[in-house]
Amino acid sequence: MTEFLLQVAVEAWSILREASLFLLLGFTIAGVLAVLVPPRLFARLLGRGKIRSVLWASAVGAPIPLCSCGVLPTALGLARQGATKGATVSFLISTPETGIDSIALTYALMDPIITVFRPIAGVLTAVVAGIVTNVWGTGSASTATAPSSGSAAGTEVSEVQPLHAAPAPNDRLRRFRRIFVYAFRELLGETAHWLALGIALSALVAVLLPASLIERYLSSNDLATMLLMFALGIPIYTCASASTPLAAALVLKGISPGAALVFLLSGPATNLGALVVLLKVMGRRVMAIYLSIILVMSVLAGYALDWIYHRWHVNPAATFGKAIEFVPDSVNVAAALVMIGLLAWSVWRVPLPDEWIRVRDWLTAVTGVRLTAARGRALVGGAVVVLYLGSGLFTVHPGEVAIRTRFGRIVDSHLGAGLHARLPWPIEDHVLVGTDHIRRIEVGFRSPAQPAPGPQPQAWAGTGFAARTARADLFWFQKAKVADESFLLTGDENLIDVAFTAEYQVKDAVAFHYDVADADTVVRSVTMAALRAVLATMTVDAVYTTKRDEVEQRVVRDVQQLLDAYAIGVLMVGVNLLSVHAPEEVHAAFRDVASAQEDKVLIVNRAITFAQESVNLAEG
Repeated sequence: MTEFLLQVAVEAWSILREASLFLLLGFTIAGVLAVLVPPRLFARLLGRGKIRSVLWASAVGAPIPLCSCGVLPTALGLARQGATKGATVSFLISTPETGIDSIALTYALMDPIITVFRPIAGVLTAVVAGIVTNVWGTGSASTATAPSSGSAAGTEVSEVQPLHAAPAPNDRLRRFRRIFVYAFRELLGETAHWLALGIALSALVAVLLPASLIERYLSSNDLATMLLMFALGIPIYTCASASTPLAAALVLKGISPGAALVFLLSGPATNLGALVVLLKVMGRRVMAIYLSIILVMSVLAGYALDWIYHRWHVNPAATFGKAIEFVPDSVNVAAALVMIGLLAWSVWRVPLPDEWIRVRDWLTAVTGVRLTAARGRALVGGAVVVLYLGSGLFTVHPGEVAIRTRFGRIVDSHLGAGLHARLPWPIEDHVLVGTDHIRRIEVGFRSPAQPAPGPQPQAWAGTGFAARTARADLFWFQKAKVADESFLLTGDENLIDVAFTAEYQVKDAVAFHYDVADADTVVRSVTMAALRAVLATMTVDAVYTTKRDEVEQRVVRDVQQLLDAYAIGVLMVGVNLLSVHAPEEVHAAFRDVASAQEDKVLIVNRAITFAQESVNLAEG
């Protein structure tokens, strides 16, 4: 259990390290928009024209980072001020589905393709839903007004509040302060619980959900998978920012980007509480249009996104989460620590969301135990203590060796397979080294489709969700030649093109971990040097034909002698010459010479046969 909690904590930290910088940027930009844009400008633009009001509502709502419950009172306030039904519906869809913070988070955890496609799909969905509502959804228009003190499902609806208090014209310091107060106190306070929940759920998905399950049942981009993601998005309330890490984790497990996009479009815009309020205020026809358009547009957008990835031969497992590579790791760590502090502060000071309180009351009714704030803090504190003490428990799997250290000094250099215990960090630490694993080095070529270390969501190095094709296989599996390594000189001064692999394993875990920084580079350099030395003593014909086994055996022996002298704890398993031929520029000439030699032998043999037959006939 402790190891599982540690894995979840590590995954959560990884998500925060990748996303925090972009989250901080997104909240800051949202604060700038909220402070500098006059709020009454929104209402003035949304009350004229069946199409014009919808377009303005979509454009205005897209950058505002409000969740579906948070946007509800704002949208209903706009409706009271004269906004059309279509504009209200469009605002209800575009605002929770897209926001500057969620777009920044999408770029951090996903890739540029879905970062651009997601807001476009959200705005198009909002525009279509708004226009359809204005054209066909006003027939049953009623004078229903928003409830004054609450709504079904516990979603409170209040009068629309201004997004900011207008500062004095020349009071720049007050404006600057108001930006950060709105961004990191008001807005973050509204979404902190849901954002923390989304990160926790993403970490659980990354740890618990096997990639094989996704690959087997949900990896195809069919309609059933997308409908399932839409159905999951309705009861599971997540804001746009909170749903992003969860969708990224699902894609990395093997689900198609299109199905993940369906979840990203449906989850933030459809929660049961908001739907009940929408039903009471707007009527059944508008709510039916609302859900139907979101379903149709999200599925179409999902298919379009999958087509783009398949057409461009882009593997989402290889492109997701690469945005932070240009940011120094120290900056990402600092941003993650700041984000953790802000989240903890917001969760501590802001009351629980109504949805969480209803779940707590339901659990109290079922179990008879009421979870108070004091008990919750005690449980969290106890969990932290248990997690810290339990971090000293670790498992060594078969084929591995553990090295236990105390303040950096080795106290046990060979812990075998099984469950072991140590003092928690920073007093003691441990290192796992795989000793039975065969490590493989490619020399003279590289395989672009080599899987990265760790669990991989795809069974083959393609898109992970589209059908395999010959063109896709050619794109992913074509070898890349490394000319600096492949061209060698033989003893008779002929140049040959060699591609080979070297395999080795660890025989001394301590030496391998502490005495060498990059074992692959050392083994590669030593193997290339040994092969050059061996080929320099042989003729090109011998290497091409009968001496390949001898070359491999001599290289293994010479490499092992050098590695033993270096004392890096490596045992050579074998060297395999995969391709030995003349350079491509003269390969045809070598074939012509070989063919001429074969023709010579054939002609000589025919002449000998003819001469022997003639002699036999003459002798009678």
